[in-house]
Order: sequence, then C-alpha cells, then structure tokens
Amino acid sequence: MSGVLPDQSIQKMINSATITAQPPILSEQIQPASLDLRLGNTAWRVRASFLSGDERKLTDRLKNFEMHEIDLRQGAVLEKGCVYVFPLMESLDLPENIQ
Repeated sequence: MSGVLPDQSIQKMINSATITAQPPILSEQIQPASLDLRLGNTAWRVRASFLSGDERKLTDRLKNFEMHEIDLRQGAVLEKGCVYVFPLMESLDLPENIQ
C-alpha cells in the first residue's frame, strides 16, 4: 500500500497496536491524513546529522555525536541552525506493505 492513509486507517492501526504510544495517543492527534507526533522528555544536540548504519543502533552512534542532553519537561529554547535528535512518544510497527 502506498499513498496517504486516511484517519480511519490510522485509527485501525492504533486499535491493532501497529501504532502505539506512551502515554496513549489522543484523539486530537489524529488528522484527516496524518498523525501528530509528540516529542519525548529528552533531546540531544548533536555535532552533525548522521545515520546509524545497518549494524548499529541510533543510541550507540549518539554517544559519538552528542554535545548536550536537554530536558524538555519544563520547555526549552532550541538554537536555530543546530541539529537535534528527539525520541518520540509514538512507536510504529508498520507492515511491509506500507510504504
């Protein structure tokens, strides 16, 4: 399946745990053809954009590129022109037929 997923399909994916979140997804996040994603509690400012690579996890590579860890729970001001890594509250386990 390729193209845009309507909100009904997104809701079915949430109901079937293909899309999960902690805390749970709010109905306000589901848009007509998208899902608003939420940032986690922590962000990392990194020296440059990078790819984790086939055999590595992002968290392993983050150790090499991290400059600052930022607590987002009380809000934060981010600098323009900098690169950040943010974990999301939502997780996807999409089937192979979705592109």
